Amino acid sequence: MKNYYNILGVNENATQDEIKKSYRLLSKQYHPDVNPEGNEKFKEISEAYDVLGNQDKKNNYDNQKNNPFHGFNGGGFDIHSVFNEMMNGGRQTQRKAPDKVIGVDITPSESFYGVKKEFKYEFFNYCNPCNGSGGDRKTCRTCNGQGFIVQKIGNSMFQQIINTQCTTCGGAGNVISNPCSLCSGNGVIKEVDTVSVNIPRNVDNGDFVRLGSKGDFNQVTQNRGDLILKIILNKTDGFEKNGKNLIYYKTLTAIELITKSKIQVPHPEGELNIHIPNNLNSDNPLRVVNKGFKYNDGIGDFFIKISVTNNYEINQETKENIKKLLNIIE
Repeated sequence: MKNYYNILGVNENATQDEIKKSYRLLSKQYHPDVNPEGNEKFKEISEAYDVLGNQDKKNNYDNQKNNPFHGFNGGGFDIHSVFNEMMNGGRQTQRKAPDKVIGVDITPSESFYGVKKEFKYEFFNYCNPCNGSGGDRKTCRTCNGQGFIVQKIGNSMFQQIINTQCTTCGGAGNVISNPCSLCSGNGVIKEVDTVSVNIPRNVDNGDFVRLGSKGDFNQVTQNRGDLILKIILNKTDGFEKNGKNLIYYKTLTAIELITKSKIQVPHPEGELNIHIPNNLNSDNPLRVVNKGFKYNDGIGDFFIKISVTNNYEINQETKENIKKLLNIIE
């Protein structure tokens, strides 16, 4: 029986709001449009939310989870699964190393089309001389090599046995007796790698891209975790992304407002000539329809937010001529 709580990363007492919040965060991280390798994980997350996000389904799931014989007479018991588990000796899949998260700076223009990024990053790789073991090892005396400690909690009437990770060996089941001279018993050494990755179009701030087995080597699991690229979308060159819409901040001088009827505005698809309306109000941005980000369910708009500055220099004679021209009397 799948543990939907573990899949969504919430505890069994989580509220519906907490479940929904976790689902949104994970589905955003593993959505195939953002993470090409996350399709199966995304399906698993959706399946878990379909059950836990519905209170009736959640109650029924909790009943089955807390009572392993629930549904024995009603078809809820799979003897084949039990038989297979017995034949496999209860073997579990290899433990996964923790993910390594690093930030990647993306501009709105790069998000508009998608971009190929190549960058260097530091990571911990396994130490060759000791093959990631950290040195010669011996069985942990605290847990006798099990990696966990058996504890009894509660009183005599309501007593429960739980397993907690051994703090002496960190769950490894063994400790170092003769540390490796190169890595000083850590089992890892710091290295620098270069990766090239295609960032998909329309990525937003906080989105994730996952690169399998490109993270740090973990001494306990004896494998490398995944590298998670967290998108940091910056306001660059006057551009900003807001959902489907692209925004550009344009500064004009008072002289330009008086003398120009059109302005040139940059855009990822090429410069645009924008007409300055007579009733221009800097509080209301100019809008160009269907020039924003292109999604499968629609296209956003392009907004130009204009601000006016007096950061320019003109001589006194020119000022007087402008006053006469505009018939301004102080």
